[in-house]
Amino acid sequence: MRQTILTPKQQKANPDKHPTEKEQTTQHKNTEQENTETNQKLQLILESIQDGLIILDHNWQLKYVNKCAAKGFCAEAEKLVGKNLWKLFPKYSGTLFEKTLHQAKENKQTTHFEWDKLYNTPNTWEISVFPASNDLVIIWRDISKRKKLEKTLQLNMERFSKAFNCCQAALFISQLKDGLFLDANEAFLLTFGFSREEVIGNTAFTLNIYPDLSKRKEFAHILQTQGAIRNLEVYMQTKTGRPLTLIASVDHIMLNGQDFTLGTFTDITERKKDEEIHRENEERLKQAQHLAHMGNWTMHVAENRVFWSEELFDMFKLKPDKYGLEYEIYKTYIHPEDFERVTKITDNFIAKGKHEETTVFDYRVVLSDGSVRDLHTERTIVDVDSKGKPTKIMGIEQDISERRKIEQQLERHHKQLEQLVEERTKQLADSQRLATIGQTAGMVGHDIRNPLQSIMSSLYLIKEELDLMTDSKEKNNALQELIVIGEQINYIDKIIADLQDYARPIQPEYTEVDIPELIDSIFQTVNIPIRIMLRVNINKIPQMQTDPTLMRRVLTNLINNAIQAMTEGGTLTINIHQDKKTNKVIIEIEDTGKGIPKEVQEKLFTPLFTTKSKGQGFGLAVVKRITDALEGEINFTSQETKGTKFTLKFHQNHNRPLKS
Repeated sequence: MRQTILTPKQQKANPDKHPTEKEQTTQHKNTEQENTETNQKLQLILESIQDGLIILDHNWQLKYVNKCAAKGFCAEAEKLVGKNLWKLFPKYSGTLFEKTLHQAKENKQTTHFEWDKLYNTPNTWEISVFPASNDLVIIWRDISKRKKLEKTLQLNMERFSKAFNCCQAALFISQLKDGLFLDANEAFLLTFGFSREEVIGNTAFTLNIYPDLSKRKEFAHILQTQGAIRNLEVYMQTKTGRPLTLIASVDHIMLNGQDFTLGTFTDITERKKDEEIHRENEERLKQAQHLAHMGNWTMHVAENRVFWSEELFDMFKLKPDKYGLEYEIYKTYIHPEDFERVTKITDNFIAKGKHEETTVFDYRVVLSDGSVRDLHTERTIVDVDSKGKPTKIMGIEQDISERRKIEQQLERHHKQLEQLVEERTKQLADSQRLATIGQTAGMVGHDIRNPLQSIMSSLYLIKEELDLMTDSKEKNNALQELIVIGEQINYIDKIIADLQDYARPIQPEYTEVDIPELIDSIFQTVNIPIRIMLRVNINKIPQMQTDPTLMRRVLTNLINNAIQAMTEGGTLTINIHQDKKTNKVIIEIEDTGKGIPKEVQEKLFTPLFTTKSKGQGFGLAVVKRITDALEGEINFTSQETKGTKFTLKFHQNHNRPLKS
């Protein structure tokens, strides 16, 4: 039965007008011709497509097989039409193919599925079943390449995901327009201290890891114009506010037609710290060499080229240069009286020295201005050639001129002391022994101890500076020299100490003390100037066991120091309370004076050190000694122009026998 399809022109004809028989015949012929042309066009389309197509009637017989389907079945289309599909291809019976066709026919629903058993090939086919009246139209398409591409894409995505999450650097993907994070790897989460849920859907600005929004906009502009950012050092912070120094590299990428950024952060915070520590160590080494009057050098024997440190140039009063003095020129500086000895040692060392062999000696040099300097040198062979001859020598030169002077002074003082002791000893008698010792001690303290104290303080400060520096061979050498000098001073000091017994041990006598009453008694003897406001805050505390006399000395010294620090007036605040956790009494004495300079704070409790124009520097040293004797703690904080606060901590109960 043919289906008649009206053309648009025929549809517009007047329905009320009945066509004549001739007109009906003409219309019938035109319709058949149009149907034939349409079928031919449809046939041409179906035969030319690359998809397989068959049409089955209600008895599962093939009504139509296009060229692509026939080729797949390895048969001609004419030999397939009219035959039952399941008899023709029994291998399809009971398969997914048969079940799906039956289901589509019964449910009258279009069905799509994938199958890899259609032909005797390993290809994968996408099969579509279209129910039409009593027929079934089945179309299949080879999707093997697409499946392979999808598999490759999936594999690449998995590889990217693994690489993304396993990368040691912090990686992220974000939207370019607003910086919204779409993904972040584990290293990113660990670096900034966030969970994945906290990061995804937020921005660096809302997470407060990059609080400067202007910088974020600047980076976005660079990405849009240049397409990438490479190795840019940025400063960010973690979730807790810990600062980070990072190297950022960001690329502008397109995904599904949208702009995104793929970026990486490399944490160099520790490296920057190490670099800063290294720089500080280099600076400390330089300061140590300057402080110890020590320079170092490296000699390459074959090239006769020597590298000097800056301190060594300064030691020889020469302008710093890339290289130091060549050996022949250096020899012209050696003192004439030491020339033969030094050159003999040096020449023999260069010619016959062995690997890691070291030579040490003292000598003198005459500088260009005619001044003579005493030097101590240590030279080590650090590299040799295949024949064992030295190729690289390293050494230090230390100016010990001042040490020589000190040693000479010590020797003179030692002789004077021996003479003084001998003279005073002759004057002692049994009845006047104590008086004579006291007199001698006074004379020794006046004539000898003052210069000794000055020398000892200088050595103490030098040792403190050296202790702060990084361990090195030069530092150890300097410390050894200080030890030698200190031993000479200690020897003299021992003689004086035998005569002058002033350093008696502190023996506290504990009793129950009411601290508020003690504070009140102190202010009965300490004068508070009008220009200073006094504030005393005392929380209710029980009595504590201490030595009231020693405690009064400590507090009086600290209060007087605070008053003296406020020459222009200010506020003196005393806070006293009890720490219930440690059961200690806390006493704070705070002033609003000029403060203590940072460079001297670490020396504040050092004997003979003072920041005042007058005084011997024993005040705070005595305070520290008494505090230690009372088994207490003392520390302070200070800012220049803002004031100083001393904090004392004492046990409330010592469980010691109390003085009645």
